[in-house]
Amino acid sequence: MDVYHEFIDPSRVSHSVGCNFISSTVKHLVVGKATLLQIFEVVQLKSSTPSKPQHRLKLIDQFKLHGLITDIKPIRTVESPNFDYLLVSTKSAKFSVIKWDHHLHTISTVSLHYYENAIQNSTYEKLSKSELLLEPYGSCSCLRFKNLLCFLPFETAEELDDDDADSENEDMVKSEKKEHENGTVNVPVTDQPGSFFDTSFLIDGQSLDSSIGSIIDMQFLFKYREPTFGILSQRQQAWAGNLPKIKDNVQFCILTLDLTTKSTVSVLKIDNLPYDVDRIVPLPSPLNGCLLLGCNEIIHVDNGGIVRRIAVNQFTSLITASTKAYQDQTHLNLKLEDCSVVALPNDHRALLVLSTGEFYYLNFEVDGKSIKKFTIESVDKLLYSDIKLTFPGQIATLDNNLLFFANHNGNSPLVQFKYQDEALNPKKLAKIVDEDSKNEDEDEDEDDLYKDEEEEVQVVLGNSVIEFVKHDELVNTGVVSSFSLGYYSTEKFKFNLKNPNCKEVSIIANAGTHSETKLNIITPSIQPTISSTLSFSQVNRMWNLNQKYLITSDDINFKSEIFQIEKSFARLNSKDFINNELTISMHELNNGKFILQITPKQIVLYNNLFRKKITLNEEIKDDEIINSVLRDEFLMIFLASGDVMIFAINTYNESYSKLEIPKILDDTIITTGYITNSHLLRAVSKDVNLLLKSGTKRNRSSSVVSNVGTAAEPKNVGPKSKTFVLVTGDNRIVAFNRFHNQRCYQLNHVDKFSDNLHLGFFDPAQNEPDPFIKQVMLNEIGDKDHKEEYLTILTIGGEVLLYKLYFDGENYEFKKEKDLAITGAPENAYPIGTAVERRLAYFPNLNGYTCIFVTGVTPYLILKSLHSIPRIYQFSKIPAVSISPFHDSKVANGLIFLDNQQNARICQLPLDFNYENTWPMKLIHIGESIRAITYHESSHTYVVSTFKDIDYECFDEEGKPIVGLHKDKPPSSAYKGSIKLISPFNWSVIDTIELADNELGMTVKSMILDVGSSTKKFKHKKEFIVIGSGKYRMEDLSANGSFRIYEIIDIIPEPDRPETNHKFKEVFKEDTKGAVTSVCEVSGRFLVSQGQKVIVRDLQDDGVVPVAFLDTAVYVSEAKSFGNMMILGDSLKSVWLVGFDAEPFRMIMLGKDLQGLDVNCADFITKDEEVFILIADNNNVLHLVQYDPEDPTALNGQRLLSKSSFSINSFVTCLKSLPKTEEKYDTGNFQTIGSTIDGSFFSVVPINEASYRRMYILQQQLTDKEYHYCGLNPRLNRFGGLSMTANDTNTKPILDYDVIRAYGKLNEERKKNLASKVSAKNIYQDIWKDIIEFENALKGL
Repeated sequence: MDVYHEFIDPSRVSHSVGCNFISSTVKHLVVGKATLLQIFEVVQLKSSTPSKPQHRLKLIDQFKLHGLITDIKPIRTVESPNFDYLLVSTKSAKFSVIKWDHHLHTISTVSLHYYENAIQNSTYEKLSKSELLLEPYGSCSCLRFKNLLCFLPFETAEELDDDDADSENEDMVKSEKKEHENGTVNVPVTDQPGSFFDTSFLIDGQSLDSSIGSIIDMQFLFKYREPTFGILSQRQQAWAGNLPKIKDNVQFCILTLDLTTKSTVSVLKIDNLPYDVDRIVPLPSPLNGCLLLGCNEIIHVDNGGIVRRIAVNQFTSLITASTKAYQDQTHLNLKLEDCSVVALPNDHRALLVLSTGEFYYLNFEVDGKSIKKFTIESVDKLLYSDIKLTFPGQIATLDNNLLFFANHNGNSPLVQFKYQDEALNPKKLAKIVDEDSKNEDEDEDEDDLYKDEEEEVQVVLGNSVIEFVKHDELVNTGVVSSFSLGYYSTEKFKFNLKNPNCKEVSIIANAGTHSETKLNIITPSIQPTISSTLSFSQVNRMWNLNQKYLITSDDINFKSEIFQIEKSFARLNSKDFINNELTISMHELNNGKFILQITPKQIVLYNNLFRKKITLNEEIKDDEIINSVLRDEFLMIFLASGDVMIFAINTYNESYSKLEIPKILDDTIITTGYITNSHLLRAVSKDVNLLLKSGTKRNRSSSVVSNVGTAAEPKNVGPKSKTFVLVTGDNRIVAFNRFHNQRCYQLNHVDKFSDNLHLGFFDPAQNEPDPFIKQVMLNEIGDKDHKEEYLTILTIGGEVLLYKLYFDGENYEFKKEKDLAITGAPENAYPIGTAVERRLAYFPNLNGYTCIFVTGVTPYLILKSLHSIPRIYQFSKIPAVSISPFHDSKVANGLIFLDNQQNARICQLPLDFNYENTWPMKLIHIGESIRAITYHESSHTYVVSTFKDIDYECFDEEGKPIVGLHKDKPPSSAYKGSIKLISPFNWSVIDTIELADNELGMTVKSMILDVGSSTKKFKHKKEFIVIGSGKYRMEDLSANGSFRIYEIIDIIPEPDRPETNHKFKEVFKEDTKGAVTSVCEVSGRFLVSQGQKVIVRDLQDDGVVPVAFLDTAVYVSEAKSFGNMMILGDSLKSVWLVGFDAEPFRMIMLGKDLQGLDVNCADFITKDEEVFILIADNNNVLHLVQYDPEDPTALNGQRLLSKSSFSINSFVTCLKSLPKTEEKYDTGNFQTIGSTIDGSFFSVVPINEASYRRMYILQQQLTDKEYHYCGLNPRLNRFGGLSMTANDTNTKPILDYDVIRAYGKLNEERKKNLASKVSAKNIYQDIWKDIIEFENALKGL
C-alpha cells in the first residue's frame, strides 16, 4: 500500500528536433526529457544588436507523458501542409501523431499507432526499445525492432491528386480489414472522415533481400523519389576477440520500397565492411549519400555507389583486411564511439562532435551534384571555447544558423555558427535558404537532376572560418549516480533571530560526468539571504514605502506607526498620519512623491513627508473599507456592502475624480478585484463581433484551424490597455477598460476552474452568492529576460491557480497551468494550511524576478524563469503573516516578511540557485566524475568519491607487460579515484585523498560506530567515514580492493580560508581479496562486502576485529541496514534479508527473494511495524517485497513475498530510506526516495488502507475516463511490460501519484463527478486530505 511520486522532473535532454510545429514561418525547438515533452521558442532579447544578437530559449509549454519518449520526428502531412506534425515514439513499440492546437494552446493527438502485440506475436524475444524512422519527404514511417519492420504509409499531395474520392473510400474499408489481420492498430483520433495514413504492414528485414542478416542499423536516405533506405547488417557475429577468424563481416545495401506492392528493389550493395561499423548518417542537400560510422573509421557512400573511406586511428589496420582502400588520417587518433554528426545547412561541411566535446569538420569537395573527395579537419578550440559537451546526442537545426545540442551528460547549449567572411552576410544567407526551400517544395522531375551546376555552387558556401557562439543552455541535473541527505544550513540563529532554514534536510547529488561534473544541492524550500532583522511587540501588517519608511499596523490594538529605515528604524511622529486606527493598505503615487493611507473609514493622501493633502472620506459615508488596490493613479476600494469604487487621483493639482463603473454591474456583489495593464481586452475592444461569432469558431474542424496559419502571438500586439478586473459574489471574474462605453466582459466558467477561460459578454443574471475566490491578480510573471501575463487566483481554501494569457489567432484567452504544486484544498480539507491568512503580494522586481508571494503558515513564492513553467516554491519553514518589497542602500530589490512571532526579516532572493525545476537547485562545479557522496554530520562537511580518466598501463600481477600488447597503439582508458572533503562554507575542496592508479572509491558512507577499548569497559560512539574501493584492471586479472576508515578532525584553518578547518585522519586501512562494492552500519559495527563474502567488523581503538561473516551468491551490489536487519542485494539472486545478532556474534538468514533480479539498489520501507523492501532492478522496474513470517506462503519467512511491481521510465541509481512526516509530527513509518539517471527524483510513500482504497479507485477512474497526452495509457506505462507469475499477481499495485495529482487540476464538475464514483459520504474532503498528505510527504523533515 504505497504511492509513487516523482517530485523532481527529469532534466536530461534525450531527444531534440527543430520544426515548424506552431508557426509556419518560425522553427520551434521540441525536446524530450525522458517522459517530459517540452516546446521552446527562440526569442531575441531586447538588448540585442544586429552585430551581436542574443538568442534565448523560451518555454512555451511542457507535457508530462505516460511513457518514455524514445524518438521525435517531424512530418508534413496533406492534412496540414504549412505546419509540421510530430511523431512521438514511446516505449516499447508505439508512436503518436500529434499537432499543435492553436485555439486551446496545447498539443492534440491525431492518431496512435500501436505495434507491440504485432511485434511480440512475430518474435520469441522480449520486446524492448524500438527505433522510429521517417522518410525525409513524409511518404512513410518505419518502426524497427531488430529485424522486424513496421511500415506506415502516409498520403502525399501527389497521391491525392491522382486518386478520386470513390477509390479512397474503398481503400479505407480494405485497410480496416487488413489492420485486424496484421495485428497492428492504427487509431485515428480526429473526427475527419478521411485519414492521412494508410494501413500499416509488417515485414521481416531478411525477406527484403537474401543477403541481409541481423540488422545493425537502418535509415531512410535523401534525394530519392521513392522511399529508399540503407541497411547495415551482418550474417556472422564478430567482436574484437575473434577478429583473426572473422573480419569485414558487415554489409551495406540500399533498397527502394514500393508501398503499394510492399516489395523492394535493390539499388546497390557494399560488402566487407569492418565489424565496428554500426551507424548510418544520411546527408541532406547540398550533399548526398550517407556516412557509415564505426569506432575507427568513417565511410562515405554517395548516391552513385562510390565509396570513400577514412581511417581515423591506428586500430583500423587491425580490424579490416582492406587497409589500402582507406585514406590515412590516423594521426587524428579519433574515438568515434557516441559521437554526433550534423550537416551544416547550405554548406559542404558536416560537423562531427566527439563524446569528449571536440569539434571536427567532415569537408566534402563538391563538384555540381557529385562529391569528389572528403576529408576530416580539426576545428580550432578557440572557435568553440565556451561550448562544453560530454556525450552529445541529437543536434537540432533551427533558424538563424542556430544549433541545439542535446547533451546527455552536461548542460545542453544553444549555439549559433557565424561565418567570419564578411561576404557571407545574413541577407545573402537568408536568400539562399529561401531558394533552397522553394526547390524542395517544387516537383522533382527529371529536369531537376540536370540543374545548372553554377546554381548549385551558389548555394554551397565556401571554406570560410566558422565561429561557434553559445547563446543559451538548458540545465541538466543528470546523470545522478549517488546522493546523500544532509543540511544546507546549520546556523541556529541569523541576526539574533531563529534561522528559518536551520537543519532543513536537503538532497546533495551529483550532476554530469567528466569535466562537466557538478555537485547539485537540492533544497525543499528557498534559502533567502537574510541581511538584517527586526522585532516588534504587536504587528499584523507592514509596508515599505519610498525606500525610506516602514509602516506597521496593529490590528488588535488599532494602532499604526511609521519607522524611518535610514535612521535605524526610529519612529516618525506625524500629526496628520492616522495612527489610532488599523491600516488596511499603504500605497505610493507618482514615484513615491505621494503616499496614500487606507483605513476602514478613511482614505488620506499625504506628501512624502506625511503632510495631509486631500481626503476621500466623504465618498465612503457610513460604509467600511475591506480592501484596496492601486495601479498608477487609479485606486480601487472594496466595501463591506459589496460595492466597489474606482478613483483617479491627480497628484499634480491634488484632486481626484470618481470613475464610472458599467451600469450592468450596479446590482452585482463585488468581493475583490485588481487593476492592471493588459492585452486581455485588446482584440474585443477593436472588434466586439469576435464574441458574437465565437460559437462558430468553437466548432471549426481542426484542419481548418491549422490552415489559418496563425502564430502563437500576433506580430503587432500593440500597447497594453488599463484593465479593471472584478470578482463577483458568485465567483465570476469581470473585466472592463478605462473607457468602457458600458461594455463589460466576463471570463466564462471561471467558477468551475475550467482548463480554458474565454471572454464573453457579462450576464446580469446572478447565482446565489457563495464566494470562494479570495483574491485575483492579472500580472506579468517572469525574469529579467522575458515576462508573460498570468491570471493568479487564490481561493478561500488556500489553493493557488494560474492561467496563462495567450492569443489564439483571433482573441486572447487563458489556459490553466496544470503542473503546479498543490498549496491548499477546498471544503476545509486542509485547515492547517489556512491557519495564517493567505494573501497574494506582487513583486515587480525581486532580484530580477517578477513574481508573486503567498503568505500563510507555509509561505510560497511563485517564480517563472525563461526555461520553465511557473513554479510554486516553499519560501521558508516558518509562517509569513505579512510581506512587502524592500529596498534601501544595503539591500537592493529585496523583501521584508513578518512571521507569527512578531519578528521581521529583511532578505534577498539568492541568484546562485536555479529555479527551473520543482525544487530550487544550486550547482557547484567539481570537474571530475562522482561515484558516491555522503554527509558527515558532526563536522557539517561532505565527502565525495571522484574519478578521472587516465591511460591504462597493462601489467600483470608481477608488474610485467601482458603478452600481445601493442605498444605502438594508443593505450586504453582506466580510472584513478580520489576522495574529496568539501566544506559547505563556500563549497570548495579542503582536503583530498589520492587513490592508486586503477583504484576507485566504490562506496563512501558516514557511520556512527561503537569504538571499543582495551582499557575501558564501556564503548563510546563516534562518527567515521568508511570507504570501500576496488582496483579494476583487465579481465584476466582479479579485482582486488580495500576498505579504509577515516575520522574528520578539527584543525587550525589556513590564513584567509576559514573553511579549511577540517581534514581527514586515517584510522584504519586493510587490503582485501575482491573489490569492496558496498559497506553499511549495523548495530554500531560495520559490514564490508568483499568479493563473494560479507564480513561484519568491530572497531577497536587499536584496530578492527571481524566478528561475523556470510557467503553471498555472485556480486553484492547493495547493502543496507535497518536496526539489526540488513539487505544484501545481488546482481543475479535478487535480495536476501539477513539478521545480525551480537550474543553470540552471528548472521542469520531471515528470507530470500526468489525472483532472480539484477539489483541496482534497494532499501527498507516500514509501515505499522511491517517490514517491506523496495528493489530497483536493471530493467527500470521497482519491486516491493515483504518479510512476513506469519504468512503461510512465506515458509516461516524464508521466502520474501512479492507484493507489487511498478515500471518506471528511467534507470534507478540510488535509494535511501527516511522517516515519513505528517504535518510536523513523526509517524514512525519510513519512506524511500530514489534518484535516476535522467536527473529526476522520486519517493515511494507508505499509506494507510483507507487512503489506498480511495486513491486506487480514483486512479482507475482517472486512467479510464480522462484525456492523456499522446493517447497514452498510464496503466500500460506502469504495468504493461511486467511478467508476473501465477502466484505473484499485482493484488496491491503501487499507486501512481502522477495520475492522481491530475485530479486536483480538473474542473469542479469533473472533480465532483469522479468523487461520486469513489464513494458517497464525505468523500470529496477525504480525497483532498489524501492528496495533501502525498504532496507534503517530504515536508517538515
